[in-house]
Amino acid sequence: MAELAIRGGKPLVPGGLKPKWPIFGEEEKQALIEVLESGKWWRGAYDDPSESKVGQFEIEFCKYLGVKYGVAVTNGTAALELALKAAGVEAGDEVIVPAVTFIATATAVLAVNAVPIFVDIDPETYQIDPEKIEEAITDKTRAIIPVHYGGYPADMDRIMEIAEDHDLMVIEDCAEAHGSEWKGRKVGSIGHLGAFSFQMGKPLTCGEGGFVSTNDEELAKKCYSYHNIGRVPGRPFYEHHVPAWNMRMTEFQGAILLCQLKRLPEQTEKRYVNGEYMARELEKIGGIRALKRDPRITKRGYYFYLLRYNEEEFGGVSRDLFMEALKAEGIPAHKAHNQPLYKNPVFMEMRFGRTGCPVRCPLYGKNINYADFHCPVAERVYEKEIVALGKDFLLEREDVDLVLEAIRKIKENIDELKA
Repeated sequence: MAELAIRGGKPLVPGGLKPKWPIFGEEEKQALIEVLESGKWWRGAYDDPSESKVGQFEIEFCKYLGVKYGVAVTNGTAALELALKAAGVEAGDEVIVPAVTFIATATAVLAVNAVPIFVDIDPETYQIDPEKIEEAITDKTRAIIPVHYGGYPADMDRIMEIAEDHDLMVIEDCAEAHGSEWKGRKVGSIGHLGAFSFQMGKPLTCGEGGFVSTNDEELAKKCYSYHNIGRVPGRPFYEHHVPAWNMRMTEFQGAILLCQLKRLPEQTEKRYVNGEYMARELEKIGGIRALKRDPRITKRGYYFYLLRYNEEEFGGVSRDLFMEALKAEGIPAHKAHNQPLYKNPVFMEMRFGRTGCPVRCPLYGKNINYADFHCPVAERVYEKEIVALGKDFLLEREDVDLVLEAIRKIKENIDELKA
């Protein structure tokens, strides 16, 4: 009689593992009611910005990150665009991004009329490979966007060295890395600018929202002006100094974030401790492992728990069949957004509108075809190695143990998948 659910056996988690997220309570309800009844639903209704919920959140999140300045915006994509604009990225510039990340990392570059250049990832960390960054630098390169993919910090020591050597701006994409630390420093406080997302699935959420962090006063002033229709603090309300967006966050979002931020440290610690526990237990099972443990990573805030599957150690069973077996046991598993971005239709088909800008912009003056890009590590990882789990099972040790038990069950009964 079959043991594995995919072959007709009893699922380990009937109905599937369903961790709760987002987590909220009476405090969030009262905060929303307070904003509702105040009648002041945007920060501009307050003479003193620090009295607004958004202004208060900016102050508190800056303290949490250990940065001097921050601007709350509408979403994580807007945060990247704002950071790029503040960094001086313009038409004709190139911006280096990892091949593996969410699409917004690259399309934000296009949105400011610059050209994303994709580079490969480190096979043990799935983060942007610093040596590939250096190889990709040209006279057009203006900035680097390291993505702390899945919550795993990129090698910020080497990246900042490269940026300094070549006079480049570094914008940390922290959309999936709230609470992660590199050598004791929160991500988003190391590069020239950091960009966060508060979309509903993120470790810190208000449904939709974003944030740009920096320690540079001039960059902070630019961020404020570009996110608020070109306004400058202290100047007349209808005086606009630069062409800019409206990326302002509402008071409702700010109210939720103030409450959620209080929960973040404890949640981050639980995920970190349970993530380390899971990595140790996976080593005992063999054949499927967590990403490389790097002592420079002093805290890991998870968005994905990324696993490296070894087909040979599972008797030649493919990664895809293993994932189907895991899902049949009730454990959600997928590839995350691991397909190299240059294989997405927007890049493969060069869908850049009537003029083809920015890649065919005369200010760029180069020929580029994304169909010619090839990042072998990223492609191999996507095709046969990556197994991604969501972050929320890490909040409960019991859920972690269920995931481990499902993996053990498959490994012990692997012959059922060879039939």
